[in-house]
Amino acid sequence: MSTYAISDLHGCKKEFDQMLDLIGFSEYDEMWIIGDVCDRGNESIPLLKEIMANDHMHLIFGNHDQYLADYAQTLIDAKKGGTFAMMDPDMLTWLHFNGGFTTADQFMDLDYPECYDIKLFLEERTYYKYLAVKGRKFLLVHAGLGEYCRPDVRLSEVPVNELIWSHIGLDDNPFRDVTMIVGHTPTFLYDKAYEGKIAHGLKTDILHIDCGCVFGKALGCVRLDDMQEFYVPSSYPKIH
Repeated sequence: MSTYAISDLHGCKKEFDQMLDLIGFSEYDEMWIIGDVCDRGNESIPLLKEIMANDHMHLIFGNHDQYLADYAQTLIDAKKGGTFAMMDPDMLTWLHFNGGFTTADQFMDLDYPECYDIKLFLEERTYYKYLAVKGRKFLLVHAGLGEYCRPDVRLSEVPVNELIWSHIGLDDNPFRDVTMIVGHTPTFLYDKAYEGKIAHGLKTDILHIDCGCVFGKALGCVRLDDMQEFYVPSSYPKIH
């Protein structure tokens, strides 16, 4: 049995399936998806349904997962009435500026039972996870701790917006005995040297694993048992 972490799939189902083949993922393994299954890419809802159907895949919420969870009922109501009664500015931002339009469109193409299955699945919102693998302690969280990056912080006290939206520095892990694994910020934004690669903290034990797949870079995955890294090239146009 092996334990894997991956993040920021953003509808890149083709690359995710290639990754599962590459690592030989089986019913004896566990996959932790550290946020942002949906939006920007082409197959958000098919990818989400694939994850939902596998008891060995676990979702830790990111900001894009939060969007779909927040507006699932609004989309269902619009599907029933044929129009949106009202869209608040945050929903408009999601649809038009944060890549949510294709996700919403695919969601509304589902039949009602499937819509409600997704809504129910997303109601169990996990924002962070502590794991122990082979005697090593891990903290998995989508974006990081933001303004709460200090050694005495209690994760239960960190606001959700920090956990899913904050943009952190390369070394922003306050814990000496815990390996943090985060996504959210594509690694090429830290330095061109990290393009399409997992970025490691230079002074602290932290891995940034959003390798920018939907931006044409790569999908990265790490096996927590031995910290081996795996990569699948992106099929999306490369954004410089």
